[in-house]
Amino acid sequence: MATSTFGKQFSVKPEKAVDFVNEMTRKVTPTLKRDFHSNFTHEKDLRSSLSKALK
Repeated sequence: MATSTFGKQFSVKPEKAVDFVNEMTRKVTPTLKRDFHSNFTHEKDLRSSLSKALK
């Protein structure tokens, strides 16, 4: 089974495919705190644009 990530190609042996899928789909611990606030000024515009597009 071949796949790509970040533009690089790699393959997974068939006998390891289940392990690979399990590892790639497991939940991870969030690294950002709930009170995280970005200092990027364009973030509010992006959030607003995305909200409008998804309505």
